Amino acid sequence: MTFLPLRAFTGLVLASLLWPRPSWAASPAPETAAPQLLSRTGGGGESWADLPELRAAVARGNPRAQAQLGEMLLRGDGVPRDDQEAVRLLEAAARSGHGGAAFRLGMLLSRGQAGVAEDPERALAYFRAAAAGGEAEAFFNIGAAYASARGVKRDYAEALGWLMVARQRGADAGAERALREQIRSRPTWIATGEKRAVEIAAEFKDRKVTDFLPPPAPLDTRYDPLRPVLPTLPTRRP
Repeated sequence: MTFLPLRAFTGLVLASLLWPRPSWAASPAPETAAPQLLSRTGGGGESWADLPELRAAVARGNPRAQAQLGEMLLRGDGVPRDDQEAVRLLEAAARSGHGGAAFRLGMLLSRGQAGVAEDPERALAYFRAAAAGGEAEAFFNIGAAYASARGVKRDYAEALGWLMVARQRGADAGAERALREQIRSRPTWIATGEKRAVEIAAEFKDRKVTDFLPPPAPLDTRYDPLRPVLPTLPTRRP
């Protein structure tokens, strides 16, 4: 029995656009002009021969194994579904620098699934962390958030910048083309977006997943910066 790597579990879902094609010139872009979030990342990663081998890797603290078992527990794929343990493993993997786990947590926070509180602002932090880990779909989802004012103030130029970087890294290019079409009468927005794409790519060039993760805090409630941060577990001595 062969277990596929986490990223092979999740094929890229191409985004469709929420808006119709309007006929307008100088009027503002419609509020619904936003691509939907991508919910999956694409292939790559490790594999394990069977579940005991995977669990052994998890016990050793392997972040890829943690992320994969977390995904399996979320889906009930070969194991009984256990949302709480799944989220714990995904969080552990993300804290160890696994971009795919950070992306998955961003989706759970965006949708309020698996016992995780819906928290668009915190979801964006996890998407930024996933972007630093090389997940093209995370750049896409940040762009989608700016276009739809989900967790941030609506900003079509900023959205374009993130969608451009996503496309450059292999994510769906259709959303960028559609957004350009929607704001074609606003050349300054397009110019600003193109400038931001260069800046965003430079900003993430040498960054790590852990550079963008929010402070550790329970995921079953919306993040409150005034709430005490969870204590860091002591380092085990040999």
